[in-house]
Amino acid sequence: MGNKFDPEMARWTNTPLENLIEAAYNVRDYQTVGGPNWLRSDKWDIDAKTDGPTTFTQKNQMLRTLIVERFGLKFHREMKDIPGYVLAIAKNGPKLHEVKEGEVSSTPAGTTVQSGLIVGRQVRMMDWVGLFASVLRCPFEDNTGLTGKYDFRLEWAPDEIQSHGGEAADPNRPSIFAALQEQLGLKLEARKFPVEMFVIDHVDRVPTAN
Repeated sequence: MGNKFDPEMARWTNTPLENLIEAAYNVRDYQTVGGPNWLRSDKWDIDAKTDGPTTFTQKNQMLRTLIVERFGLKFHREMKDIPGYVLAIAKNGPKLHEVKEGEVSSTPAGTTVQSGLIVGRQVRMMDWVGLFASVLRCPFEDNTGLTGKYDFRLEWAPDEIQSHGGEAADPNRPSIFAALQEQLGLKLEARKFPVEMFVIDHVDRVPTAN
């Protein structure tokens, strides 16, 4: 599965329609509900051209039109309280390496994410919000009060949801809840969040012809 863009072209390869809908409408996977099972299992290749240069945002807006016209998508939005997590500092304090101003690092800033592994370099806590929302597949909020840039390494045994149906978890690794406390001195606290849900009412499995 992947995608590729240039100013006048957009290509999605081996991509489930659910992922295309989430990209087009800028919603996370935990916001999308309803629809048949094939929405997540059938894969699609899309090669699209635009009349002149377009931005990434404009391409996603055009993708909305394509999905509605070709797949007959019908949907509505509704607010719902759903469970999520707040990241807080654990009892004995954080175990993060803070990168001080002017400190020279041998590795570039950024984040590497694999199944059951996150390695961060010079990461701000605000960057964790989208990252953990994707990993945990639920709403997420930072409540640590930490304002610096940090290096960290987090390893855990992902459950079925966190692995997105990938390889089996290493039984020798802790859960993400235990790993956060043991390795980073942080903890996850359960909380419900009001979230606008994207409810799929209808979609056609066979798109109209090219």
